[in-house]
Amino acid sequence: MRKALSVFTALLLAGLSACGGGGGGGSSPSPYTGLTTPAVITSSNADDIARQSFQGGDLGANALLSPARYGDVGSGGERPLTLTLVRLLSGAAVGVLPASSPRAAEPQAIVPIDNTEFDGMGGSVRYMLSVNDQTGAFTGRIVFTNFHGDGGGVINGTVPVSGVVYSTDYIEIRFNFQSVRVVDGTTDVTAKGTVDLTAGTGGGQATLNLYFTDNGTGKTVWLSNYTVAVTDLAGATDVRTFGRIYLHDYGYVDVWTEVPFIYPALSTQPSSGAITLTGSNNCRARLTVVDAATYTVELDADGNGSYEWSVTHIW
Repeated sequence: MRKALSVFTALLLAGLSACGGGGGGGSSPSPYTGLTTPAVITSSNADDIARQSFQGGDLGANALLSPARYGDVGSGGERPLTLTLVRLLSGAAVGVLPASSPRAAEPQAIVPIDNTEFDGMGGSVRYMLSVNDQTGAFTGRIVFTNFHGDGGGVINGTVPVSGVVYSTDYIEIRFNFQSVRVVDGTTDVTAKGTVDLTAGTGGGQATLNLYFTDNGTGKTVWLSNYTVAVTDLAGATDVRTFGRIYLHDYGYVDVWTEVPFIYPALSTQPSSGAITLTGSNNCRARLTVVDAATYTVELDADGNGSYEWSVTHIW
């Protein structure tokens, strides 16, 4: 189980006419305040929409809360916000696992847990849970106080949790964010929504229904039923992402992994993989990893299934 959870810690982009559709923001679920219409993908914004979406491709969310492109070499050293977040949550999930089987002899009992672990960097995570010793079901809350993950970042706040511990190496856990602050480098956001983690031998998945609000700009990103599936391979990790991302300045795109992203061991960049992003009127952008240093973005502006435009960049 710890190996499976560590997968998450080791890990969620002018000329042609645009697809029709799009428009203003309209009403949207709070706290998302950006455009809620399908993104109108053009040759002038395809690269940026693809990069922003791919920044969430690692573990499910866009970390760049501005449409401005940071330059050809800008993203290589930047870690997606959700990658940081899921690393933090994976570390916390490990702390829920028992040293031995959660099943106990009759009679059934609800066991209270109140335990604090320290990260060695001045932060802590406190578990306040009630666990059924027969079923492994648990509820309660986890309190993060300047808690550092092994991938960087700091999280602060109280998060209600629930789930089931099936064994010492398999767990399902839901984190219910109400107002939690996550800081990583210059990124400073408040998270609201849910993250469901399921992990077992050889891999697992995370499903995100989550909002990020940038505490500086007030811009928001919304992940709706966005799933990241992870499989351990020999010396690498296979990552596949599916779902909808609402980008504050562009609207939403539906993300589908066309070719799984392969992350060599200890690498934060994939060596191969491709995602397709579908916006208004079936217009599409496709990001393809050429190698660890280079990627290509293609555009199907009229939604006919043929990519008419492409650009190649270094990360």
